[in-house]
Amino acid sequence: MMDSTHTATLERMLTRRGLLFLPAPAAEGPRAGVREVGAVLLEFVALGYAGSNRLRDALTGLSINQLAELRTFAVEALATTLGAHVKHVPLFRRFPRGIPRDTAALWRKRVLSHYLQAPDQPCLHCQGEGNTHVLRPCEHVVCDRCFDGSNYSACPICNSQVDRSSPFFKASEVRRVPKEAVRFKRLDLGTELETGARALFEHFCARQQALNPADKADFGALINDWSDRALSWLPAAIPLRENVALVVGELFKRLPAAEVLPVARRYLETATDVLRLLAVFSGADAALQGATVYDREDKPYESFKWWRDYLSAHPESATRYRGKTMTVATPRQVKRFPVAKLPRSLRRTLLAILDGFEPEHLIEDMLRHRSYWVWLGEFLHPGEYRRRFPTVARAFEVVRKKNPAGVAAPRFRGFYSRVERAAAAGDAAAMVATLATRPGELGRRFDHALRVAGDDPAAVDGVLATFVAHVGAYSSPVLLTLLSLLPTRLPARLSAQPPARLSAQPPARAKPARRLFWPKGEVAKGVSVQDTRPPLPERVITAAVAAVRAELLRRFAALPPADTAIVDGELANIIVPFNERTASPSAINLPRGSRVAIPTGKTMRLFLHWCEPEGGETTDIDLSVAFYDAAWVYRGVCSYYELTCELDGHQLAKSSGDLTSAPFPAGASEFVDIDREAARAAGVRYAVMVVNAYAGLPFDRLERGFAGLMLRDDVMGQHFDPRTVALKFGLQGANGIFTPLCVDLDGDTLHWLDIYSKGELAMNNVANSSKSISRVCPETIDYFASGIRLDMLRLALLHAAARCRRVVLRRGGGQAAVVLERGAGESVAAFWRRLDQLEGAEVVDVLPAFDGPVLALLHRGDLALPEGSHSYALFRDQLHPTLEAADLIA
Repeated sequence: MMDSTHTATLERMLTRRGLLFLPAPAAEGPRAGVREVGAVLLEFVALGYAGSNRLRDALTGLSINQLAELRTFAVEALATTLGAHVKHVPLFRRFPRGIPRDTAALWRKRVLSHYLQAPDQPCLHCQGEGNTHVLRPCEHVVCDRCFDGSNYSACPICNSQVDRSSPFFKASEVRRVPKEAVRFKRLDLGTELETGARALFEHFCARQQALNPADKADFGALINDWSDRALSWLPAAIPLRENVALVVGELFKRLPAAEVLPVARRYLETATDVLRLLAVFSGADAALQGATVYDREDKPYESFKWWRDYLSAHPESATRYRGKTMTVATPRQVKRFPVAKLPRSLRRTLLAILDGFEPEHLIEDMLRHRSYWVWLGEFLHPGEYRRRFPTVARAFEVVRKKNPAGVAAPRFRGFYSRVERAAAAGDAAAMVATLATRPGELGRRFDHALRVAGDDPAAVDGVLATFVAHVGAYSSPVLLTLLSLLPTRLPARLSAQPPARLSAQPPARAKPARRLFWPKGEVAKGVSVQDTRPPLPERVITAAVAAVRAELLRRFAALPPADTAIVDGELANIIVPFNERTASPSAINLPRGSRVAIPTGKTMRLFLHWCEPEGGETTDIDLSVAFYDAAWVYRGVCSYYELTCELDGHQLAKSSGDLTSAPFPAGASEFVDIDREAARAAGVRYAVMVVNAYAGLPFDRLERGFAGLMLRDDVMGQHFDPRTVALKFGLQGANGIFTPLCVDLDGDTLHWLDIYSKGELAMNNVANSSKSISRVCPETIDYFASGIRLDMLRLALLHAAARCRRVVLRRGGGQAAVVLERGAGESVAAFWRRLDQLEGAEVVDVLPAFDGPVLALLHRGDLALPEGSHSYALFRDQLHPTLEAADLIA
């Protein structure tokens, strides 16, 4: 039988690494034969995975029962990763055929049927008798002559899911397996599960950036599966404070406090660490972003702008809807969480830890999350231990703004107050002197400090000297951000010049006119402002960048070396992950801002699936594609109100229809096919995918919700083919509008945006979001095109120069490459400079042979690597990567 105690780990190793761990062969029972094993491997093939010969041989050693159990587990895990674990049935079952070309005429027919068609009466439209049917539970009367029951999967009038046993519905046509050119991903035999689990656990502990939702879930699963071992796996230091809380808080739930506390104490360095620990222990999020609650209220139709716009075009509807209201759920953030029961001994221990911190740092740290601490004070009862823990008692008085007697607490001025006062006074020396006590803040505010120093050479030199002196104390993510950001702060005439180097970064573009901010939150909602900052002196930028690069090379040189690094040039289009906390859960960890080439000749089929909670509210989610020209002028849409998008005689896109409900457990699915050639012929440049919560629940209250992209050769086959899924990502957050991606048809390039907008949670669509879309999309694309965010190629080359003797830079994902070797006695910095400029490079038509383990940093894992190699691959394909992009940052 399978190892039921480590099921979550087995699933993660299968979906993340492509490794299938088998149980020990059963001593009794009939053995699995070639036929049975072949049948299981064919099911993997149907999902786009090909088993290795080693896996095939190992499967034949299992019993029939073991093989059946393994098959159920593996197929379900892989199908869920791709979105194939649910049945996808669109409104129009014959999609992409059978789609009405005149959506307005269809709407008029539906409205007349809704209001005027009665049971047992002739059809309003064809006057036929005896051919109408009452659908349940919506009670709409439909005519099987006017509406094709073999094409519809739901009520033709309201588009909601109904009882399909009605004689109106005819049998579906048989959809054959599509004829597709498939790039299979390899499945291989896994060995030593505990070793693999520990390596993954240690990778997570070493992260220096907030985990994305998928990684966070996987980390939690590892802790849950291996709680008895995880305590001994903990490293000496965990850089990310949220990870400290996640590990320690989860272990507190599963192990005796007496075992966990001695280990936990060494990681708890600030009051916020204690706060995060209590949050996780209580089942809340360590990110401390607040909990979302929903205030429900009835609003009159007249209060909505979309309704006023509608009335201006349809004044006849004013009387019918006068006085009517719509129930709207408005999300609101609260800074508290239900606190788990805290034993008195645990409360005393936590208060003792807090009391041991330096008083000023304790107060300042608690004030950063004041609302939480005011709330937690009701459960920690610091007043009971006032004499024993006086530092904590005083801190709570400042947080609560009064002591137990009601006397106002003295005003507190901390670190950030001193920094801002110095900045406001124009005192750069005092500002950096304060910042130097917290080097991480110095790195983040270096640009600000230089602007405060202004044109005073002495002040500028002082800021630069302090920055360089502390460069070794900055975290790697901060250094990498500075490495890409600082060059964009040069005067425009300098920063816009294309670099002489061919490998280290893509061609420079004009600096973006606006600044984009990515606030901490559950999802990304980019905020932009006009960039009015003056440029920084070239000599300062040059010196700072040199210091940052030297420190990164020094750190990477301390990592395990390899003789050869092989690097894919396509990584120039992939952004180094940042603000990962807000990334959408995805089958492929594609960082926000990245660009991916779309193969020509394939139809883009976008898909959406959502499911309402069991016994909960109904909700309507819509999938749309908005089309724009090169100047971002709106040209058209394919959506629920325009099922077929036609421009200048060209059919750009088709929608599979608008399902308005997704009852548990089946849910609902929608598709949109895009014809890129037709769109280009009609003068369209950009196609933007938009997911709208049209009515009902926000994304985070769905039972499940995901969307994605298939690249199809055969659109007449099965609607959903997991083999062709290029991207699949989850819907999340208390939002109403999601803009995951934009396709630049001019170069067949997909821009991964992953941006949410608030919306109204009612009546969202492209028509009332187009102004926002045509602003946010070009701003975001220009922002990432400017080089302001480091790309994976530049990061990969830093690793390669620091850790390897030979670097093979592969071009175009084929055999052609550029090879550079480090000379005898050549320093890391000198080798990087040659690599950056491709000095002394040898151009080869065939990749050189690899005599031993290599460091492979690839766009696609389509190479056979020697045993013991360390590899990163954005698209896994034939590899079982041992590295994630975030591992290259840590």
